[in-house]
Amino acid sequence: MGIMDFLRRSEKLVFWNRCRIHSNKADFRRMVLEGYHSPDFLEVHHFGDEYQGHIIYAAEETGSGVGFFAELGMTLIKLYFADERGMVPYIRWGENYVYYEPDGIRGEKNAFLHYFQQASEVTSIEHACHVVYQAPWHCNQVKALYGAVSYDVSQDYIDAMACMLGKYIRYNDETKSYLEREYYGLLKDKKTLAVHYRGTDFNKGYNNHPIPVQVEQEIQKVKELLEQKDYEQIFLATDENAVVERFREEFGGLVKVYEDTYRDDGSGESIAFSKSEREHHHYRLGLEVLRDQYTLTNCAGIVCGYSNITFIARVMRRAWFEQEWEDYCLINNGLYHNDNSFSMSENARKKASP
Repeated sequence: MGIMDFLRRSEKLVFWNRCRIHSNKADFRRMVLEGYHSPDFLEVHHFGDEYQGHIIYAAEETGSGVGFFAELGMTLIKLYFADERGMVPYIRWGENYVYYEPDGIRGEKNAFLHYFQQASEVTSIEHACHVVYQAPWHCNQVKALYGAVSYDVSQDYIDAMACMLGKYIRYNDETKSYLEREYYGLLKDKKTLAVHYRGTDFNKGYNNHPIPVQVEQEIQKVKELLEQKDYEQIFLATDENAVVERFREEFGGLVKVYEDTYRDDGSGESIAFSKSEREHHHYRLGLEVLRDQYTLTNCAGIVCGYSNITFIARVMRRAWFEQEWEDYCLINNGLYHNDNSFSMSENARKKASP
C-alpha cells in the first residue's frame, strides 16, 4: 500500500493534510476556526427526493432527563431557530424522551404525536431532500439572544415563545377532547383560582433552579385573594399528595384536584421517573401533567412559583388569550447558585442521549 493510500484510510491524517494544503486560504481557516459548533454553519443532509424546494429542520428530543414542559420549552426554542431561517420544522420525540413508550401509543412511536399534531406537513424525513438536524448551539444562540439562562425570563422571551407555540403547536384530536372534557367536568363554569406547587426533586437544590416555594407561602397568598376577589373555588396542581391534604385541611371543599393524577407519597423523587404497573404509565404521566397545565392556563388567576409548567402556562396564556391572568401571583424565593448540576444527577445521566 502506497503512502497516498495509507493517508486516505486515516480520517485524522486526511484532515491534517488538508489543513497543511489549504491553510493559506481565508475561507478554509474561517470554516475550521468558526464553523465547529457555530449556529451559522448548517450541515444539510440528503436522503432522497421528497419535499424538494424546502429545507427541513429536524427537532428531536433534548433528552437528558428533562420533564414534559422543559422538553416542550426546548422544542419552542428549536422552532424559533428554524422559523427565523425559513426552514420547515419536523418534530420527533424518541426513546430519550422521559415519557417515551417503547411500544408506542395507537401504533405511533413518535411521542410528540401522542399529544400534539405535527408542526408542518412533513410526516417523515426518511427520504427528504434537504434536512438540517438540531444542535445544542442552535438553542444556545436563541437563549443568549433573550438572556434566557434560567427560570427568570423576560416578557420579550415569553412573547417570542408564544409566537412559536401559536404558529406550530396544536393538540391532536384525542388530547384536545380529553383536556376539554376533564376541565369542564372538574371546574364547570365557576371562577377559579389556580395554584401550582412543585415539590419532589425541586427540593434537591439544583443550580439555576428555583429555591422552592413553601406550602404556607401559597396558602397565605390564596387566603388574601379569596378575601379580596370573587373566586368561587381553587384548582390545585401539585406532584405531592401531602400538599393536597394540607390545602384541604385549610380550604376544605373549595379545593379541586384531578383525583386520578399520579403523585408522590414522600419519596422526594420526580414522578417523571416513577415506575408503575398501570398501562402506558409514561404516556399517562405526560397526559396528566398536560391536563394540569391546560387547567392552570384556563383559570382566572394563578398562585405559583417558578417552574417549567408555569412558564409554559404563561406562554400558552399569551398565545391563546393575548394577556396574563386576572391575578398572576408569582412567589419568587430566588434561584440556587451552586455546583449541584441537574445534568450530573442520576436521572439526567440515565436519560442522556448516547
